[in-house]
Amino acid sequence: MLQLSVDMLERVGFLIALAFVFSRSRWMRSYMNYQGDKSYQWRFLVFFSAYAMLGTYSGVSVSNYTYQPAPWIGEVTPTAAIANSRTVGVVIAGLLGGVKSGLVVGTVAGLHRYSLGGFVAVACMVAPILQGILAGLCRNALKRRFRKFSSMQLAFVVGFFAELLQMLLILMLAKPWDEAVELVSLIGFPQVFANSVGVALYFVLYNSMVREEERIGMEHAHKALQIADMTMPLWRLEFDQAVREIAKVLNEETKAVGVFFSKNGSEWIAEGRKTGFWIDMNIEIQNKKPIGQFRLFFERLDQDDHPSRRRMLASLAGLLSQQYAFVETQRQAQLLADAEIRSLQAQMNPHFLFNVLNTVKSFIRTKPEEARQMVMHLSRFLRKNMSNGNQRLVPIRDEIELVMSYLNLIKARLGDQLDFFIDIDEHVLDRQIPPFTIQPLVENAIVHGIANAGRPGVIQVRVKEEQNGEELQTRISVEDDGVGLKAGGLKRQEEHAGMALRNIEQRLSYHYGNERPLEIDSKPGEGTKISFWVR
Repeated sequence: MLQLSVDMLERVGFLIALAFVFSRSRWMRSYMNYQGDKSYQWRFLVFFSAYAMLGTYSGVSVSNYTYQPAPWIGEVTPTAAIANSRTVGVVIAGLLGGVKSGLVVGTVAGLHRYSLGGFVAVACMVAPILQGILAGLCRNALKRRFRKFSSMQLAFVVGFFAELLQMLLILMLAKPWDEAVELVSLIGFPQVFANSVGVALYFVLYNSMVREEERIGMEHAHKALQIADMTMPLWRLEFDQAVREIAKVLNEETKAVGVFFSKNGSEWIAEGRKTGFWIDMNIEIQNKKPIGQFRLFFERLDQDDHPSRRRMLASLAGLLSQQYAFVETQRQAQLLADAEIRSLQAQMNPHFLFNVLNTVKSFIRTKPEEARQMVMHLSRFLRKNMSNGNQRLVPIRDEIELVMSYLNLIKARLGDQLDFFIDIDEHVLDRQIPPFTIQPLVENAIVHGIANAGRPGVIQVRVKEEQNGEELQTRISVEDDGVGLKAGGLKRQEEHAGMALRNIEQRLSYHYGNERPLEIDSKPGEGTKISFWVR
């Protein structure tokens, strides 16, 4: 019995050494320690089924109450049995993968053992199935009941009872019964002890793997935070420059051989070179399509195939997206503040107030009702300026009221030199738009278009629901019949519209995702029409 115990421990040692060798391979780790990831489940089942079958093949042949050590077992005579380590693979599969995994591996191992023959073939076919189910049931139950036990101790206990179950089945199912008793008395203790130790040793190896994976994961998490700390200030640069600098950081810090950034299907930035192995990092913000994608190229597959590395890069992509959204939110807040200041400065400067008040003064005696109306419009205009400046989005209704007040004030001052028309679909007035978007367009139409025409002008403001591609959206347009843009002016729309127009375009782009949200249609000497869409 002592010699058999030593031989059994040698077999178990061989299996554990084999598992250790496989654990050094990154592509094997992903499913050796399977924890429910369905993408690796079939590999997990194949691996431990083969592992259990190997435990049978590497066993010790037992016949006539003695055993014959052999390097490999091909078949079993009708009067013989096998002292084996099959239980190690079956129990580990159940403890790691649960009842289903234990059942599948146990069934494969049992059928394989039955095919080899021997007078205990039936018992040895049923035993692995029940062992796999037992180990699967103990996966969570033992941890809840015996919290003071380590995983190694729990594994030893489960392996111990699984082997006792096999010995009991041999006594119950093997015939003749007296030979079954003799067999159990010979192999019982060596096999129960060796396989229990084998299951426990595997979990020593498993715990070592987990600790190493945690260490690698912590290193990757630290690296992700370090890279994120380096990229945060870069987002404050212009977008093209920011992406170029971030690509350099990613290329240096992730040990990639190349980093490419693409937007809308076309490459913008290239740093390094391409290979056949890459990982994509999507940069996106909430409620918008992805704004771009970093693609990291690696020299070899094993450099980018580690699960922890992939999780790190996915987390880093999330951090970069949050950074971009945070910086962009700050930028939009500043743009909004600038828009409010410019609007107030443009309309509340001393010259504007002087003109309005001077007109009111002249109307007090000659046109008292119109003077009262101007005061009312000025009051409403100032109030809307103050209230809208604190909002990120306002109803179209509020913006139209601001425009109406502004146009009425200008109309009162210019008289027949200005006329305006408002065409609005009432049911879209509650839709949200960024504040100070329509009024600056009206102001630009008057200042840059009609004022330079030397003749009376007309402003038309339309808010209509129209078909935009396959989607029904709201189209807002401001049209004048002034001087229009000069030749080539469409390429210099900033020069025509000024800082206010650029501000509007950037805020619309942020909220609706279009790079060029403003549509400008202009004919020299005939006028200009500026439109944008609201979803």
